[in-house]
Amino acid sequence: MKSMNESKNKKKNTLIKPSPSEMCPPGYHVVRGHKRVCASGTVTWVDAHVRKNRGKIRPGLLKENIYFLFWRSKKKYSSLKEIKGFEGKGAEYDQLIQFWLDYWVSEGIEFPKDLDPLIVKAMIAIESTFNPSAATKAKNSTAAGLMQVTDQSLRVLGGFPDKKDWIEMRKHLLHVEKVDKLDPVINVALGTRLLGHKWSQIRDSKKRNIRQLIRDYHSRDQEGDTYADKVLSLYENSRKKR
Repeated sequence: MKSMNESKNKKKNTLIKPSPSEMCPPGYHVVRGHKRVCASGTVTWVDAHVRKNRGKIRPGLLKENIYFLFWRSKKKYSSLKEIKGFEGKGAEYDQLIQFWLDYWVSEGIEFPKDLDPLIVKAMIAIESTFNPSAATKAKNSTAAGLMQVTDQSLRVLGGFPDKKDWIEMRKHLLHVEKVDKLDPVINVALGTRLLGHKWSQIRDSKKRNIRQLIRDYHSRDQEGDTYADKVLSLYENSRKKR
């Protein structure tokens, strides 16, 4: 019989593997099953299938590509330490965090050399308390998911222009819908890519450090400073924890 603590700490795994028909490699997209009306008026059904990107499909990773990369990966990672104060939470995301950091590095995205995956786990603990459905209560904010990705960040990560037609990011893009932010696999892919982008935006060599990156991920103001200090403090306490 399992102990009460084991039963209490065993949470429902929020990582749900999609069906094979919902995944395909980068450069391709999934065409959903749909009705087709022939010239004669006959209605037929077209089964879901994979098609090579062309024409209006913008370069970058689609939802089905993100799923494919993670779920088809054979890489195995060691478990990260628990975050102090969040014991029994977040273990199912250890693989996600490490996979996406490694993936972006393999794509040529730079991060601080001292960006320990445990720091990202500490960020998730603070951002969402490991709740993939978390939505911010802050007024006029659209932040949601594990790493509290905003709609504005989706625009940046997708390479779309702002109101002044300025495109902030042009490479290694991700194209997903707003609702997809609540999927852990997609949210961590977005959040870690955003970290890489924020790092590329720090031009001043004196400010190119892990604290500045964490601050900028949240906001470039006093709240960002408070957030960075909180993340790093939580990280240090968790890292030293036995």
